[in-house]
Amino acid sequence: MTLIGTLLAAGVVPVIAYRIGRTQAAWRDARNAKRSLRADRRTAWSHTARLAVGAIVLLLGLTAAAVGLTR
Repeated sequence: MTLIGTLLAAGVVPVIAYRIGRTQAAWRDARNAKRSLRADRRTAWSHTARLAVGAIVLLLGLTAAAVGLTR
């Protein structure tokens, strides 16, 4: 019986340690994903702002050209 208990304990301890380590890694991964999401969102908004400014400049240029053609 003692041998079985020893072997069982020797097998269970690494499994528990692995699970505890994975839990900490999962929290770290979640925190990193949240930080990455903020950075990705910031990048997406900067691209959107540049696209909007470019579209406005293009429309103003086309409007100026149309006004110039009508005179």
